[in-house]
Amino acid sequence: MTALESWFAPIEGKHRTVSGPFAVIYGLIAAVFSLWYLYTSGFGLVSTETNRGLYLLLTAVLVFIRFPARAGSPGHRPSVIDGILVLLAVTSIGYWMDQYVPYAMFRVSDPNQWDFLMGIAAIIVVLETSRRVLGPAIPIIAFVFLLQLYYGPYLPGKLSHSGMPVDRIIEFTFSTQEAMFGVVTATFASFVFPFMIFGAFLERSGAGAFFMDLAAALAGKWRGGPAKIAVVSSALFGSISGSSVANVVASGAFTIPMMKKIGFKPHHAGGIEAIASTGGQFMPPIMGAGVFILATLTQTDYLGIAAMNVIPAVLFFFFVLLMVDLEAVRTGIKGLPAEDVPSVWDALRRGGHFFIPLVVVVTLLFNGYSPDLGAFWGIISTMALSWLRKDTAMGPRDIFLGMVSGAHSNTSAGAAIGSLGVIIGGIILSGLGLKFSAVLVEFAGGNLLLTVILVTVISVIIGMGSSTTGSYIILAVVAAPALVQLGVPEVPAHLVVFYAACLSNITPPVCVSAFAGAAIAGADPMKTGFAALKYGATLVLIPFSFVYVPELLLQGTALEIAAATASYLFGYAALAVAIQGADYLAATVGPRRRALFLAAAVCFLLPLIWWLKVAGLVLFAAGWGLRALTPGRA
Repeated sequence: MTALESWFAPIEGKHRTVSGPFAVIYGLIAAVFSLWYLYTSGFGLVSTETNRGLYLLLTAVLVFIRFPARAGSPGHRPSVIDGILVLLAVTSIGYWMDQYVPYAMFRVSDPNQWDFLMGIAAIIVVLETSRRVLGPAIPIIAFVFLLQLYYGPYLPGKLSHSGMPVDRIIEFTFSTQEAMFGVVTATFASFVFPFMIFGAFLERSGAGAFFMDLAAALAGKWRGGPAKIAVVSSALFGSISGSSVANVVASGAFTIPMMKKIGFKPHHAGGIEAIASTGGQFMPPIMGAGVFILATLTQTDYLGIAAMNVIPAVLFFFFVLLMVDLEAVRTGIKGLPAEDVPSVWDALRRGGHFFIPLVVVVTLLFNGYSPDLGAFWGIISTMALSWLRKDTAMGPRDIFLGMVSGAHSNTSAGAAIGSLGVIIGGIILSGLGLKFSAVLVEFAGGNLLLTVILVTVISVIIGMGSSTTGSYIILAVVAAPALVQLGVPEVPAHLVVFYAACLSNITPPVCVSAFAGAAIAGADPMKTGFAALKYGATLVLIPFSFVYVPELLLQGTALEIAAATASYLFGYAALAVAIQGADYLAATVGPRRRALFLAAAVCFLLPLIWWLKVAGLVLFAAGWGLRALTPGRA
């Protein structure tokens, strides 16, 4: 092994673990990938086409090295097919970067033969990139959206159109900046990827361990302590990681065994980590990857969206913590032994400085600087602050491996971006987005409640084969306009779709976050998915609250916002008791009291109508009072 090879651990992927010289090649490409986008974050773009093209190109190259074409491919190195695809990616996307300006100036609507051939090659590359990482669903959907452009006259009803020739389809998909190289690619390259690098540097500098220690110090001694550690740490770090699955793997490796050790069933341990990690995607201040796409599509200030999500996110984690606590009450699960729990002061003394990079990012955003510049200075401050302690000081190797880790984490999220661009291009070119929205509204008979239900169900179905960000992007174009058409403001309409896309992570039969938790816990994936859905039941309700209780999104007076927040606090508490069948007076709540608490929850979670809230308070009080009156039977 050479000195250079000793810097690299084997690169693990699906059915392949790359080691030796190929791990070195992968690592060098990954480091250059991260370094380039770190540079553009701090010092500005070289050109739009370079920014977008390199992102898709280098993502594809890393995927072809790390992920084999099929299970029978070489398990320790890239195959000849992988090498051909790498060459195809470099040639076709490199051609686009080189020829975009001449095309835009001289060949618009008149592409040459090379544009056509390279376009076909690039489409093959991005579809295969998605297939290798995410499975066949996303590339199949993308291919269907290409086919509907050609077979437009044969589509049913309002979805039909005159159809387009193949050369026009390839030109729009490849040569323009509207589809494959469109806004989705631009947003990931400019904003999302720099924050992935930021998250990798935080983890490498010891911040990930600090957040876990702090969560243990804050919640470890409480009953069900490890489960609460999972919730708190996932809220802290999941906001930055950008991927619920990555968060499950990173924190679950520590929290899930601890939960099992103190008495949580394996599928409950996996489910708690899965739902907590999913919640990290909408936890301010960073809110994972999706918020950047949401801000771009709605042309809304990023900080404004983060502020609007504070109350819903805090309420969500309040409910999850309450569910965990009541589970511990119901089953008699205790906390960690005192000797295993660090003190809050010791945790803050060792790692409190890791809050500073987050403060740097938020301060820059509040002062009007772009998110990518915030990520840049967050990374710089993380490197500098790591030197406050000898055991966390980032030397050249740590910095290099932080770059590699940032690009490595991007392969899962970024693999879908080119295919999503193909889908968006198909929707834009055919006008399908508005047509689908019209069909959706017509099918729902113009009923807003039914439309929200349909949007939620469609989000869950599409999310089965995609990441949260991927399913949100598709539905932001085809479903959110239906809500806007029925009078929902644009940002709340997009938040409905975004939260519904998050729901797909923990909704059986295909729930990727729950599956990741199940793998670590050694539990049944279906049971884990249903457990995650139980602990995060309010995630089903949140999209409806954005439509009917906009006060939770800071839409209203201070008194209205406070009233809505208080109502949801009581509602979530009553719902948790009804679901768990336990409260703080008894480990078992009988059917009559559960019914009272469920009725109270319904009253509290409906729109702000005063008599409903009064009824909720009466039912809530009756639920507690019935226990005092009939302690042995309620």
